[in-house]
Amino acid sequence: MEKGNSGVIKRILKDHFDVFWKIHSDLFPASYREDIKETVEKAIRCGSSDLGYARYECLGCEGNPNPVFVCFTCKSRFCHKCGKKYTDDWSDKQQEMIFNVPHRHMVFTVPRELRNVFFQDRKKLNELSKEVADVFQFYYQRRSKKPLQVGVITVIHTFGRDLKFNPHIHALV
Repeated sequence: MEKGNSGVIKRILKDHFDVFWKIHSDLFPASYREDIKETVEKAIRCGSSDLGYARYECLGCEGNPNPVFVCFTCKSRFCHKCGKKYTDDWSDKQQEMIFNVPHRHMVFTVPRELRNVFFQDRKKLNELSKEVADVFQFYYQRRSKKPLQVGVITVIHTFGRDLKFNPHIHALV
């Protein structure tokens, strides 16, 4: 078994996802069901030979003739291990592009009464993210006497800390 949290999470998914899926799959929009199931199954197989592997061996070494196998990862943002790498890489890339000026972090939440609208059609989250950025552009253009272009980075989060569906947009302005 793997060390750390990714092994624990993978074990929980292996042990309980099938039962969860049988009971709750009808709660998810039909258009997402196959994608969700496939994503979870890939995360369960991440780092195993099921996803393929590379074989390395030194043909010139007589001391260690045993090949080394490196299993491929799933590269899914859902996977605890791969998602962390994806997030870290994205964050590093953003930091290279951000100017050294004061920034503000704001969070825009969706009222509980409207969450099901976004649950049924996830594309609306992209529209919401764009509208959040547009609000800042509009606000600062009205406040400024000169033409002003505001830098905004938005990030969509779909779940809260309690792991319930709670779509919200983080904005770095």
